[in-house]
Amino acid sequence: MIRWKEGDRAQIVDRAATAADTKSRLFYNHYRNLTGTVLKLYGTGDTAQIALDIDLETLPEEIAVRHRETRDRMGENLPGATRRTAANPGPEFRLRYVILIGFADIKRQSAARIPATTVKA
Repeated sequence: MIRWKEGDRAQIVDRAATAADTKSRLFYNHYRNLTGTVLKLYGTGDTAQIALDIDLETLPEEIAVRHRETRDRMGENLPGATRRTAANPGPEFRLRYVILIGFADIKRQSAARIPATTVKA
């Protein structure tokens, strides 16, 4: 069994979701082949789960559009002082896309497949 730690790079396996996945809510078809960074590990053994911070570039287009719309809406609703600070040059407001997934549904991501850190506008 692969040992995981926070900060490791991972890719979700390419398989079809099953009825058990629907019941557990740990795997959906749109998760297939997404990549990300391990944020937190939960549990042990067969029931172990990982919180995975998804690389936004790997989201399916429909979900990526919805994510960007939500990010933009949230950015517009920031309090005035925060908005003024955010308007200054510097890091862009980043809305994470984090999922909870079982250990069996991820694999190590090779260094050659790590996407750029820029987010589609």
